[in-house]
Amino acid sequence: MTRIHYSRICRLITDSLHSVTVLNKIKCSVYEFDSDNGDLGDSLGDITLCHSSAYECLQTITHDLVFILVAESRYVRHLAGNVIVSLSEFVVASRRYWEEFVQLLCFYFEIVICKVISPSSDPLRRDIYLGSDLINLKLDLRSVVDNAGWGSVGAIVSVLCTVLKTVKDEDNEKVVQVYLDVLGSCLQNIPWDLCNGILVDDIGVGNDFFEFIGYLVQLFCSVVSVVDPEDDTPAFNAIYNIFPKILKWCFGELGENCHHTSISQYIRYKILVLMIRLSPRVDIHCTTAVSWLNLIRKYFKDLLFESVNQPDADQDDCLKDSPFNITSHQHLQRRVVFLYLRCAFSLIGLTERHKKQGLCGDVTSWSKEGFTALYEWLEKQLPENILMNSDLYDESCKSFTKSFIQLYMHEDDILFEVLLQLTNTQPISQELTSSVVGKDMVYLLSDIFNPVHLFHIFLSELHYDHQVLLDYLISKDTGASCAEYLLRCLRIICDNWNSFLGFPFRVEVGRESFHKQRKLQSDLDSASDEMPVSLQTDDNNKRNCKQPFYDARDCLLQLKKSVASLHQKDLFPYNPEVLLRRYVHILIIFI
Repeated sequence: MTRIHYSRICRLITDSLHSVTVLNKIKCSVYEFDSDNGDLGDSLGDITLCHSSAYECLQTITHDLVFILVAESRYVRHLAGNVIVSLSEFVVASRRYWEEFVQLLCFYFEIVICKVISPSSDPLRRDIYLGSDLINLKLDLRSVVDNAGWGSVGAIVSVLCTVLKTVKDEDNEKVVQVYLDVLGSCLQNIPWDLCNGILVDDIGVGNDFFEFIGYLVQLFCSVVSVVDPEDDTPAFNAIYNIFPKILKWCFGELGENCHHTSISQYIRYKILVLMIRLSPRVDIHCTTAVSWLNLIRKYFKDLLFESVNQPDADQDDCLKDSPFNITSHQHLQRRVVFLYLRCAFSLIGLTERHKKQGLCGDVTSWSKEGFTALYEWLEKQLPENILMNSDLYDESCKSFTKSFIQLYMHEDDILFEVLLQLTNTQPISQELTSSVVGKDMVYLLSDIFNPVHLFHIFLSELHYDHQVLLDYLISKDTGASCAEYLLRCLRIICDNWNSFLGFPFRVEVGRESFHKQRKLQSDLDSASDEMPVSLQTDDNNKRNCKQPFYDARDCLLQLKKSVASLHQKDLFPYNPEVLLRRYVHILIIFI
């Protein structure tokens, strides 16, 4: 039966290149495989077998579609790409030849990109092996590679990306793993270093090359999203080694070609997204952290050293914070600064495991690298001679810390990653001595990124609204990271009660300050309605002074009541017992 299905689709492709018709008929075949209705097989009785095996049909189908895919017309490429994606769904539904199909796609990707990278070479002579069978030598492969350009390569990569997204949505781990294994081998087999001689402003490159890079980075982001960063898979390792080359190809050896066009901004944005997804490896390998610090300085210097205290630029011609916006950098700046701080702090706070296992050699030397990176960044953000002027020091620290928090308050998906990263500064500052770095630098770092102060400012930017915190906690995107951040902060508060109680300055919340008001479900509203308007305490007079401590305390206590109430009704999306237990310790101090 499978061979008949493949023969029918093969004839569809051969007899008619009207992509819309073919697309609809392939979707019908997918439905037939997924259906339990045995009568559907009767409609296949008049299909003539066109090849000796279903796999030969699959080879012919894929070849014909790729031939169309490398055509000049964007419309034709789009239609052919849609048909290939539907074909991938058909192959998955047939439960046969999935690995062979992915190998075929990667085969064409490899021969086409090799031809485009090195036009004088003959990619058909490369030893490209497809499982147990070599590619059918009867197919006219020359017609594919001779017509190929960067647009053709981009079209194939776009299809590979869409196919991965499609199978990923099916939640079939085995299918996804086969895809990743085949793609990883393909990526490792491509001679990427040959791209080093490409100049982005050559006549033959231009926009098609940038579009290909955009699709490639998009594919890399999709792959990394389904791979554990700590696993040494072929796909992950290949991506890890390729993405620094992409920066060089697009923006020059020294980052001198960082033209702020829409496509280059998009590529920078996707590279940053990719690096954030790869960043857990930074905590494992010290050399990676140093290498990334250098990459950020070279290719994202404008974003890194831009003041965090910059008002949003006018955005008349694009969506707010869009990566295509060429007038405002804040969307990209958040990611650049986060990555830079993560790399620097990973070097400063090397764990005992690194020291005992000798993973990083001279730990003191690596720590100095981290502090040097931080100093270079802070030097651009703070006034000169800040350490020499006590009045200037206090005001500058306060202003910078507030601006830093405000920079990230607009973007939930990275906010808590940054806050969690900065909860590690306190133990670091206590352990370091002048043998590693000057004490003044340690004090400056601990004052600017004091976790207690950061937590106070974070709450003030929410107007001490416990419902916003509750919204963060129940969110699928931020729930886990918000809960982890609250757990750490509650522990830090217990250990540093005097600092929390005597928070040294009241943060003025102006009209431009971030303030989220979200409507929760009726169950959440009813839970909050059970809260008293004000807690029955004997410090009303003190609270009238608007001390941050009392605002923060009331917010946290109201949050605890809301979480406990929802948990009692079995309405909380996960078990908050750990968070509620942590509250037990702090309630004794609060009340």
